[in-house]
Amino acid sequence: MASHFAAADTAVVRVTGEDAATFLQGQCTADLRSVTSVDALWLNRKGRVLAHTVVSKEADGSFLLLAPHLAAEALLAVVTANVIADDVVATDESPSWRRWMAWGELPALADARVFATQRYGVPAWDVLTSVSATAPTILTDLAELEARRIHSGVPAVPADCGANEFPQECGLEPWVSYTKGCYLGQEVMARIQSMGSLRRILRRVESTDGIPLVAGSELAVAGKVVGKVRSAAGPLGLALVNLDQPVGTVCAAVSGGVVLGVPAALPFAKA
Repeated sequence: MASHFAAADTAVVRVTGEDAATFLQGQCTADLRSVTSVDALWLNRKGRVLAHTVVSKEADGSFLLLAPHLAAEALLAVVTANVIADDVVATDESPSWRRWMAWGELPALADARVFATQRYGVPAWDVLTSVSATAPTILTDLAELEARRIHSGVPAVPADCGANEFPQECGLEPWVSYTKGCYLGQEVMARIQSMGSLRRILRRVESTDGIPLVAGSELAVAGKVVGKVRSAAGPLGLALVNLDQPVGTVCAAVSGGVVLGVPAALPFAKA
């Protein structure tokens, strides 16, 4: 299998301080107590998704947060929004690293930090190298990896699941812990788990005539809007639609007919 590299805009933030572990445990959806690296969501008090990060426990007791598709300033604002009297300091380390995405086959990389990720539907890694490191000889456009994600039906933050969506609507439930105890948005997560009160779901969609889909396009059935395309790559995409629309429903869109498929989901999800 060939190796592919692309430059990435991943934000890198380091969180330090005596209260860092306790504070982060109470802010994100992942249980940080028994893992060294994990995907985590950051929610508001209403349970809506603000950000997705990889959280890595470092040997010195600090935590490294990697956030794709989010500016460092925005990530810092999310992470520190509820710091009051806590001994917690968040620092932007993005300029200290060259940031890449790798997929396919991962070659040996000298002096690199490598983090496996589920979020593209193919074996892929976030890679951090020093600013003085030599760039890979052949680079690929990151849009190719994004297209693979969409074709695999894998949701992304914030393209498919953002500040107006619950994780469960978008197939991101494997990144939500229901057993770790209190964290921001936890009460809403528990209510959704017990009552199943969702009205929308992110589904794979496909143009009926091969015409490329357009992100942002509304989908309608019998003249009534039932959803909207969130991500698109050619004739395939992901759309957030009303839960009562079954698989196989054909919707009308500006690009023509669109058929609804199975729900989006994370691959390689841990039990």
